[in-house]
Amino acid sequence: MAYFSSRNPNKTFSTQLAIGISLIFGVFFQSLLNFFSFEIYGSSIPITLMILIYWNIALPKNIGLSWSFISGILLDLNLGYFLGTHVILFLFISYLTQRYFHRIRAMFQIQQSLLIASIVFLYLLSLYVFFQEFSFFVILAIILNSLISAFVWPILFGLLRIIRRKYTYA
Repeated sequence: MAYFSSRNPNKTFSTQLAIGISLIFGVFFQSLLNFFSFEIYGSSIPITLMILIYWNIALPKNIGLSWSFISGILLDLNLGYFLGTHVILFLFISYLTQRYFHRIRAMFQIQQSLLIASIVFLYLLSLYVFFQEFSFFVILAIILNSLISAFVWPILFGLLRIIRRKYTYA
């Protein structure tokens, strides 16, 4: 009982608010990127997935799987996928990152970027295999998005770390 009474409800609320706003921003930004990049090669980098991975690594006890569910539903509605597609993928990836968050935290930034690139590759590959036409250009687009995600990860990691330190330790 002492564990629950020592927790600061304002800190918990600000943490959940920071997580929620960042994920909603990720859904909005990914939908916007997908809208503009669809004419070029069919998809964009999964910002929402990378934000979700960050929060699962940084605060695995605070994020839970409910944020994966909510952001997956929002992304399915915005991008027009079957309802539950992103939910299943996000829940699976969230489970794995929460399970191995100690190992991922201990990695160097370049190792984390390579891990993110491989997760994004498998994520996009599963979306294309099950829901869209598959061609040589799709493979190139998936590889390109995975590489871009690896380069975006350190920037996104730094921004979310600043947000986490500012709003969750207040």
